[in-house]
This record gives sequence, C-alpha cells and structure tokens, in this order.
Amino acid sequence: MALVKVLVANLFAGASFQKLEVGVVYDVGDAVAEKWIAAGKAEETKEKGQKLQFEVATPSAPVAAETSALQGRLDDALAQVKQLQEAAIEKDSAHTEALAAETKRADEAVAALAEATRKAK
Repeated sequence: MALVKVLVANLFAGASFQKLEVGVVYDVGDAVAEKWIAAGKAEETKEKGQKLQFEVATPSAPVAAETSALQGRLDDALAQVKQLQEAAIEKDSAHTEALAAETKRADEAVAALAEATRKAK
C-alpha cells in the first residue's frame, strides 16, 4: 500500500466512483498509486491518510431468468430488423427499376421531340 496526496479535482476511484478531494491523502494499492503518480494526478507522501476502499458490489437477485427473457426479446428484435432490411432492399430495387423506366421514357420523349422539331423545319 502507498500513501498518495491527490493533486487534481477530477479524480474518481472505486466501483461507486467516489470523488476524491484535492489535497487529501489516501492509502491505495501500489499499482494504483504508480498510475496516478505517472499521470500527474497524485504525489507520493509520508503523511497519514485514509484508506481508500475498492469494493465490488454483487447483484442482489439472480439474473439468469431476466437474461433469458431479455435474450428472447433481443432475438425477436434482431429478426424484425433483418426483415425490415430485406424489405428496404426490395423497395430500393423496385425504385431503381422504376427510375430506369422513367429515364428511358424521358429519353425517348426527348428524342421524339428532337425528331419532330427537325421534320418541322
């Protein structure tokens, strides 16, 4: 364990993201202390400090039942997304074909108009 004095105002630690105060000395693990000192967020000190607890909370209820229900909903949603993507591709193809047909019709109309104009002269 190492004693470090916090130098920056935006340093958070632990699973609960406890905000650490500037100028306060904390007793933390050596690896954490090395990282903070290397980043310029803290400095090593010999002053007495408070021990910083890094604890991990465990879920209060089993999540297996919830997970399977959510997975089922996710699978349904993914199937629906796939169907909608396929429908969009089909509509895009139909629109492309319709645009090609209209472009061809417009080109033929322009050609007919040019021919009629040439004959009228």
